[in-house]
Amino acid sequence: MFFGNQIFRLDKVDSTNNFAANIIEKGICQNGAVILADEQTAGRGQRDTFWESQAHKNILCSYIYFPDNVSVENLEAFNYCLSIALVNCLKHFQIQAAIKWPNDILVNNKKIAGVLIENSLSAGKIKSMVFGIGLNVNQVDFNSPNATSMALVTKNEFDLSEVSSSLTQEFNHWISFADRKAPFIKQEYLKHLFGLQKSQRFKSFEHEFDGVIEGVNEHGELEINVSGELKSFKNKEISFLL
Repeated sequence: MFFGNQIFRLDKVDSTNNFAANIIEKGICQNGAVILADEQTAGRGQRDTFWESQAHKNILCSYIYFPDNVSVENLEAFNYCLSIALVNCLKHFQIQAAIKWPNDILVNNKKIAGVLIENSLSAGKIKSMVFGIGLNVNQVDFNSPNATSMALVTKNEFDLSEVSSSLTQEFNHWISFADRKAPFIKQEYLKHLFGLQKSQRFKSFEHEFDGVIEGVNEHGELEINVSGELKSFKNKEISFLL
């Protein structure tokens, strides 16, 4: 399977993930299709947030994948692979990044990329996966003080096609290991995990507390040592207070 064997290039779209879901439903896309948009009018992030992005400045894309006999128990491996691919893509451009669990990409404690993975399931098996990515490249003005871009970090402007090609190449490489359930994928993910073995401030259900990130369990939950007790948290149950 090769991401990029079919490419949909869009001037403007509400969301590349929405477009991907539509062409999957209509059966007009191939396995490994990539949707690239110059502008999104309703880009979505985790927790139903809006993804801010100026037109013609950033990478806005979705990858479509029809896995072969993959169960829901292996979903986390795909999240790991995409997160690693983003970190390595940035490394290619001399930018050191970290993964804030589960899949936000940070540079200097600011968000440079976000991921939204949407799956279609049937009888415990994954029918289709859509990997939505927003990577801030040449945008330098943001409404959020917690956002950054490749241009802000390096003071350089980048060719969007080159960045997109690098990301696709990295994702093609790493997703092959997810298919094979390679055990070192999780170790590679943890190597880049933001705040690992360091004290952090968190918020969970209106309660703030300090804890030390110990890792991620087999269900993809974040494991935090809170006053000597190891606790596990699902996505959306906890947020970082940076």
